[in-house]
Amino acid sequence: MEQPTDHRYCVRCGMALPVELLAPSHAKATRFFAGVKVGDKDPEAGFLRVSCYLKEQTFEAAEGTVTIPGRHVRFSIWEESEAQCALSIPETEARALAEFIGDELRRLAQPRCSTADSGEWSAPAQ
Repeated sequence: MEQPTDHRYCVRCGMALPVELLAPSHAKATRFFAGVKVGDKDPEAGFLRVSCYLKEQTFEAAEGTVTIPGRHVRFSIWEESEAQCALSIPETEARALAEFIGDELRRLAQPRCSTADSGEWSAPAQ
C-alpha cells in the first residue's frame, strides 16, 4: 500500500503528515486581499488578487494554444468584479517582496523606546 500524496493524514495510523514537504500538486494558488481606502481616488471596495503560478500551464481552444509560464506571481487590482490592472513578477522578486514585507511588519511589531538625549522615538537596536 502506498500513501496518496494528496492526503493530510496517514491512511494507516491517522497521524498528521508533513504535507508542507510535498511538492504542490496544483498549478496555481490565488488569494484576494481587501483594500483600505486612504485617498479620495481609492475605490470603496477594492481588492488585491495575488496568484502564484507554480507550474507551467497550457490551454488549448479552437482559437489556439496559450501557455502560461510557471514560477511567477501575478498581482491584479480589482474594483468589485473587474480587474483594473495587473503586473507579474518573477519568483525571485516575489521572494524579495515577501521578505521585505515580513521584515517591515516585524520591525513595526517591536516595542519602540525613547532616546533620552533627543526626545525622539526609535526602534531598539537589533
